[in-house]
Amino acid sequence: MNPKKIAAAIREANGNKAEAARLLGIPRSTLRYYSDRVVGAQPDAVADVELPQIPDEDIPVEEIIDGMVVRFKKRQEYFNARQWMKFKIKDDKPIGICWFGDPHVDNNGCNWGLLKEHCEILRTTEGMYGASIGDHTDNWVGRLTRLYAHSDQSRTTAIRLAEWFIRDSGVRWLLLLRGNHDMWSSTRHDDPLHWIANGVGAPMEDWSARIKLEFPNGRIGKVHAAHNFKGHSQWNTLHGLQKAAHMKEDADLYVAGHTHNWALHQEESASRDFTYWLARCRGYKFLDEYADVLGYLPQQGGASIVSVFDPNAEGSGFVQCFADVASAARYLTWLRSQ
Repeated sequence: MNPKKIAAAIREANGNKAEAARLLGIPRSTLRYYSDRVVGAQPDAVADVELPQIPDEDIPVEEIIDGMVVRFKKRQEYFNARQWMKFKIKDDKPIGICWFGDPHVDNNGCNWGLLKEHCEILRTTEGMYGASIGDHTDNWVGRLTRLYAHSDQSRTTAIRLAEWFIRDSGVRWLLLLRGNHDMWSSTRHDDPLHWIANGVGAPMEDWSARIKLEFPNGRIGKVHAAHNFKGHSQWNTLHGLQKAAHMKEDADLYVAGHTHNWALHQEESASRDFTYWLARCRGYKFLDEYADVLGYLPQQGGASIVSVFDPNAEGSGFVQCFADVASAARYLTWLRSQ
């Protein structure tokens, strides 16, 4: 770059380097580089030695900014699309969603007999879909890694079991959440489960998701699903979900897992003018040494909760929830035949 041209452009621009760069047709960063190193503090000075012209090591910062503008727009579109994900139902027949409680498929205490039974019910029941509430594997990390010494399954086997559950079980998946165990060692994008979920076309979200089921007749079912909701009470296992129903956006169903117990509750909020269900899934870890040591007796039902949405029903009949998957499947089959 000719130092005389740089000096002349700076003079013409009255010292404004951005304007001088525009006059020269070069990026401002390039002009600043040469004006600092060649021209220096005295724009009129002429160098006695021609210094080597070393190109910038990266693209001009203006191009980086332009790229960041484009990438922010894409990220904002992605963020907005995930706030209330829309699932368009193709007809007005009732559908069921089985909210699989924490599977922990590689844990020695996982009730695989029951899990396979529920997967088979979903595979053979028309209109029944699956959604996972998270904690697909134990995924022990840190000091907890020592627990692998007491597990019959390696981490490699754990991924294979999760792959069968998501890809090969025959379940038609709508949504998969990552619980705390899933999130311990990876982000959503580099988790092997993420790539497995991509293979079946189901979105996978960290911890929580809000979805809308849009039926052709205009009915919309809203679900706020989370691995767990904030708030705890020793007397009310649904306290966190109830808190969400009163303090967050209204939904027809608030559903969670995480605590390895189950409960159901339906209520009408007169002050907020909507009726809603609260549901907690027990999960499939039926043998839990940690819970046993603490004196928590294991529940036997509610491993998964099924919510049935009937777009042709009015009022509180729009959504019905079941703690027994087989009973829910029979009800859904009868309802779709009417």
